[in-house]
Amino acid sequence: MGLFDIFKKDRGYDIHSLEFCEVGEEGKKETLPGLRLYDNARYVMPVVRMTSRVDRTVKMTVRITDPEGKVYTYGIDAPLKPWENRAVCLSRWGSQSRTAFSKTGTWRFEVLDEADEVVIEAPLEIAPLDSLWEEDGWIHVVSGFEFSNVHQDCTIIDEWGTKQFVDPEYIVMRCRYMCFSKVEREVTYDVDIKNLATGKVKEFSHTVTLDPRGGWLQMCGWGNSKGTSYETGKYVYTLYYRGKQLEFANFDVTQSPCRRGWIEPVALIFYFFNTDQEMRDWILYDCDQKLLADKNAVFEQLPFRANAYKRAIAVFQWRSLEEGHSLKLTFRFYKDGQFVYSSSLVTETNDPNGPYDESLVDLDFDISGEMSFEGPDGELQRIEAGRYQVKLYLETEELAEHFVMQQTIDLR
Repeated sequence: MGLFDIFKKDRGYDIHSLEFCEVGEEGKKETLPGLRLYDNARYVMPVVRMTSRVDRTVKMTVRITDPEGKVYTYGIDAPLKPWENRAVCLSRWGSQSRTAFSKTGTWRFEVLDEADEVVIEAPLEIAPLDSLWEEDGWIHVVSGFEFSNVHQDCTIIDEWGTKQFVDPEYIVMRCRYMCFSKVEREVTYDVDIKNLATGKVKEFSHTVTLDPRGGWLQMCGWGNSKGTSYETGKYVYTLYYRGKQLEFANFDVTQSPCRRGWIEPVALIFYFFNTDQEMRDWILYDCDQKLLADKNAVFEQLPFRANAYKRAIAVFQWRSLEEGHSLKLTFRFYKDGQFVYSSSLVTETNDPNGPYDESLVDLDFDISGEMSFEGPDGELQRIEAGRYQVKLYLETEELAEHFVMQQTIDLR
């Protein structure tokens, strides 16, 4: 410390930092303190953090130099009290017409003490307002997303506002927006459509022309004309601009009874036995009577032992979604991963809302052909230990044969 510093007059306060916020005509803060504002700012208020050791009013001067070197100054009478590292708002400067900070670039702010010595200085970056709107994607979404299902030629299948779709072809989105651009502007937005159950995401981009007056923003549809692009589940549709999320909303997709094969699979089980009477009794009491007592009952897989039975069947239980549709069921049997037997049958769906009748002819289950193993002499052998598996395939007039479900049982 030099001799001059020892006798230097203490101004009675220290300023540790200087930032800026925009304020309105009544002095209300419209932004948080920072070092960047925009060229539509009305008034800029310096915000300092300071420590005061005095209890009096001190005079300060704020000197402002714009990007072209023009200097503006204004005085402040600051009433101080003793405090430590406190945020203090100094007097504002600017104009209600938003023209004071129309020059973009770096503005230099200096706070001077009563001796016109610089106490602190800081730069304020004044950016073009368009850069703010550019960051925000030029729009503010003022309504929720609305969805519709359309054909490839954009004719509407499901009206705007639909939340749940059945086998949709092309789902399109629209929303109302307020535009920040003063002229018509072409802007490209990004969309991702995510199936929340599977995690699968479809991403695409679409370019639109924004109207300065605002209006409806409508994105192109995604899907296909067969209605097979969307799996069953809940989806979230998110709109982005250059990686920034603007808005999102959900919709649901279900498959039609036709796409589901006219049935809802319920259970597939093995049954091992030796005699026809054993099988008939089991079907009557464990299957038929169980469903007559409770239409929503579910068949359960029983445990079986190796080398105790010579014959086996599989039973497929389902629930009809619509009456009168033909089903082709194919059962494929495997032992220790090796194919051993296959059987097919044709059946028909029943009235999903009607009660089962006592004739037992319209129950929603069917039985495969019989799996067995013959010895060299043609006699049926006992079914040995191993892992047995049956896979069920379904074919309808509308759908090609496809896998539905499987059951595996270990005999020991």
